[in-house]
Amino acid sequence: MFKYLDREKIFHFFEEEEMVSEMLGLILATNIRELKNLKSIYDSGDYERLRKTCHKSKPTMLYLGSTYLRDELEQVERNIPEKFEDLYPPFLDKIAELEAEIGDFLREISNE
Repeated sequence: MFKYLDREKIFHFFEEEEMVSEMLGLILATNIRELKNLKSIYDSGDYERLRKTCHKSKPTMLYLGSTYLRDELEQVERNIPEKFEDLYPPFLDKIAELEAEIGDFLREISNE
């Protein structure tokens, strides 16, 4: 059982195990990595880039079946720069959990 992933949604969007593995690998390499580095963008003062990075990651959360994290990301995006420093650390913790879940999920489907 996963806290942030929804197996049915993932297979709905990506259908086959091979495609799921490939897409989740890409999500880890791109979206998750970008979300883990939002603080550096914030520190640079480029708030427009920060908003765009958040915005483009929202559909990914839906592909994973995580409307909760999509909503959390929306809150981070809407509150740049005013509340970013308050909202981002707990969001980053959830992203770390999501990253671990994706790894567990990939191991699980490879053993089926």
